[in-house]
Amino acid sequence: MRIRPLFLLLPFLAFAQNTLPTFDGVVNPDEWSSAEKHAIEYEISPGNNTPSPVATEVYITYDVSDLYVGFIAYADMSTLRSSIRNRDEGYQDDFVMIGIDTYGDGRYMVSLGANAEGNQLDLKFLPSGNDDTSYNVSYESKASKHQDAYHVELKIPFSVLQFKNKPTMKWNILLYRSTYTADSRSQNINFPIDLNNPCLACQTPVSLTLNNIKAKNRVEFLPYVYGGLSGEREDNALKFGKLNKTVGLSGLVDLNNVTSLEYAINPDFSQVEADVSRIVANNTFAIAFPERRAYFNEGNDIISSNLRTVYTRSINQPLLSTKLISQGEHDRVYWLAAYDEASPYLIGGENGSYFGEGTAAYSSIFKYQRTYKQGANISFISTNRFFKEKGSGHVFGLSGLWRLGENITAELEVNKSFTQEPNADWIDDANEDNDIISGKTVALDGESLRGDGLYLSIERNTKNWNTELEYNKISPLYQTPLGFVTQNNLESIELEQGYQYFFEEEDFLKQMNFSLETEFRFNYQGLKKYSSVDAGAYVQFSGNVESFAGYSHVLNEEFEGFNAEGMDNFELFVRFNPSEKIQLRAFTSIGETIFYDDDPAIGNNFFIGTFNSFQLTSQLRISPSFRYTHLKNKEDGSFYYDGYIGRLNVNYQFNKTLSFRIIGEYNDFDEAFFYQPLFKWNPNPFTIFYVGGTNGYSRIENQQRFSIDNSQIYLKFQYLFSL
Repeated sequence: MRIRPLFLLLPFLAFAQNTLPTFDGVVNPDEWSSAEKHAIEYEISPGNNTPSPVATEVYITYDVSDLYVGFIAYADMSTLRSSIRNRDEGYQDDFVMIGIDTYGDGRYMVSLGANAEGNQLDLKFLPSGNDDTSYNVSYESKASKHQDAYHVELKIPFSVLQFKNKPTMKWNILLYRSTYTADSRSQNINFPIDLNNPCLACQTPVSLTLNNIKAKNRVEFLPYVYGGLSGEREDNALKFGKLNKTVGLSGLVDLNNVTSLEYAINPDFSQVEADVSRIVANNTFAIAFPERRAYFNEGNDIISSNLRTVYTRSINQPLLSTKLISQGEHDRVYWLAAYDEASPYLIGGENGSYFGEGTAAYSSIFKYQRTYKQGANISFISTNRFFKEKGSGHVFGLSGLWRLGENITAELEVNKSFTQEPNADWIDDANEDNDIISGKTVALDGESLRGDGLYLSIERNTKNWNTELEYNKISPLYQTPLGFVTQNNLESIELEQGYQYFFEEEDFLKQMNFSLETEFRFNYQGLKKYSSVDAGAYVQFSGNVESFAGYSHVLNEEFEGFNAEGMDNFELFVRFNPSEKIQLRAFTSIGETIFYDDDPAIGNNFFIGTFNSFQLTSQLRISPSFRYTHLKNKEDGSFYYDGYIGRLNVNYQFNKTLSFRIIGEYNDFDEAFFYQPLFKWNPNPFTIFYVGGTNGYSRIENQQRFSIDNSQIYLKFQYLFSL
């Protein structure tokens, strides 16, 4: 499909001729008379380059230090979806964004925007097609509502973007709007896309010409103070310890336009938003959680890996850390070093993983990447960890992403690991006699281990058809000291074929996707561990209804000498989002699975869950969720396990920077309950003040009442100073 420009770019005026708009959230075309004008005219989902259901005008101008973007988003204001939210929570609203590729090679696109209330949204769009929503930068946004439209103005400092500074530059841009019609969520951009080209950011025909800009080198300090008080139940009474108080400092220094140095001294990496509890019944492998700590934000896209070579949460409690990121025209460098006071230790196995809490360690992550057009790249990575109590772990690897022809993408990763175990008792579950991997004990007894990992994928994309072949190979003694590999002694091949169909605008069905997949896994001894055939269908209906149905036939699954054959599983997901006030999601699965125990068997499984959100006012939102699961013995109907987790999140947003929320959760598996109130002020991604607490309760044995087990009160204030 030929991509044609929407319009000719206007010649950019010199600064002396530019009249900068008043930054007040009202886009007055007269104030933007010297700006470039664009339009968002193409719906890309559920339509395929069909006319946008609503009009959106965009103005762009700049001065020596900042980029200014103004959106006029026309809408039926009576049905506009827009509430006051915390940062990065407005993706379910009507919102607008600008994507900026400062290098023009598709390595990433920084996307910044806001909803109709001015609540900020920012992410990185990656060449793989995925979004990194953990990405945050400091910019300004203001918004206003009018009779037939809402306006958004953005003021983006050039200093928050990395680029090779020249007297004249051309940056590729993409303009985006998400909105809702009576039928569906509508996603729109400023040019028609070619679905044969897997790199969306690379397709934009629109560039922004910049002359003689100057990005101020940032010098930022982020000091914090923290205080906390914890209590535990002793002798049927809650007893509090001493006040825990600490201070620390982190910050950033720009060495030039393309290189930044971050540092952290005794940082507090506690999370404001607690991880959502997961059901771990009948699970033998460790579970990963998303990284939310701001210090690890920048550069996540550089160190991402299909082999999960880096998992930054494995740097748990650093006393001191530095991070250098440099991005040239064709080169990217990431280098992180840390002294970690408590380092988690993870060992992957064939049928389960082993985990323990290690002691202090020196850690480093280094990656060099050479970039090419269309998001292609080749890279070298090295991760290293040295424990103070002796013992070390190292991974060295090569990787690359290539565009083969118009619509084929190939990825390759090859890693080699070298592990020298410490002599330590960190792995509680390791049995020296029984837990043996390829002749080596799981217990940490000073053994030397060597391993390798391999990942290869080839993907072909067209308008209607998508094909992917994926191959993995993880040797029995492969370990990643700063990664998250939970299973080894594995060789797998997976083939998936997908088909998508776009319906006409007036049709009841909006979009439909079908997929057919098969997977085979073997261990290094040639034993077939797993084989399956899967089919799935995603359908988007009119009325903002989405549904997915899937079927899986497991030909065989082997676990600890037990081989199960012919297991069937069905799953169903439905989402209904008729208005801003109501969002309902329900999912269920039923079928057969192995009970992973010392005496494994096939059981009948059932799972049902729902995550919902109710926007009672523009400031008050309640979000209840419920998940229930069980696994039954096929012979006598008894339960191998049976339980549920119920959770309620109530959030009140005073304004876009100040909020109060309280979470309550009951875990039936543990017969435990907790609630967490939190008051938070968050005017930018890095300045934060919060005060909150947690009270935990458990059921008293042989009684129908609960007793408090633990209690915590905490306060933290950190403030970003920029010079």
